[in-house]
Amino acid sequence: MKDKILSFLKEYTLEIIISLIAVTLLILNPQKAYLGIKNAFFTYLNLLLVMVSVAFLAGFISEVIPKEMIKKILGKESGIKGILIGAILGTLMVGPAYVFYPFFKEMISKGARVSVIATTIGAWAIKVPWIPFAIALLGLKYVLLLNFLVFIYAIISGLIVEYFVNLK
Repeated sequence: MKDKILSFLKEYTLEIIISLIAVTLLILNPQKAYLGIKNAFFTYLNLLLVMVSVAFLAGFISEVIPKEMIKKILGKESGIKGILIGAILGTLMVGPAYVFYPFFKEMISKGARVSVIATTIGAWAIKVPWIPFAIALLGLKYVLLLNFLVFIYAIISGLIVEYFVNLK
C-alpha cells in the first residue's frame, strides 16, 4: 500500500502541487480563485472545440482521402509544389499548433513528406488575419519583409528537418 501511495505521489507531483496552490488560493482569496477557475473553464472549452474539430478533420482525411492522393499532393512526388502548399496552408491555420499534431501524424502516415509538415508548422508564425493590424502598427515594408523571411525560413527549416529526421 505504501508503495502505491509513493508511486502515486511521484507520478502526479505537479498535479498535487497545483491542487495545493488552488486550495490555498480558495482559502486566502476565494474571489480570485473563482475568477481563475472560470477563466480555466472557458479556456478549456475553447481548446476542446478546436481539438474536436481537428480530430474530426483527421478522421475525415483518414477515411475519405485516399493515401495515393496525399502522396501525390504532399508526398515525395510533389516536390517543391507540396512544400509550397504546406507553407501556404500554414499561414492560413489558426489555433495552437499542438492541437494539430494528431492531424500531422495522420498526414505523415498517409504519405505526406516530413518537410511539408515541418514547413506548415514553421509558416504558422505568419498570421494572415493579423497582417492589416501589424501594418497599421509597424508599417508595410517591415511587415511584408518579416513575413516573407518567415515564409522562406519555414521552407528552409522544413527541408532541414526532413534531411535529419525520418518519421516513417
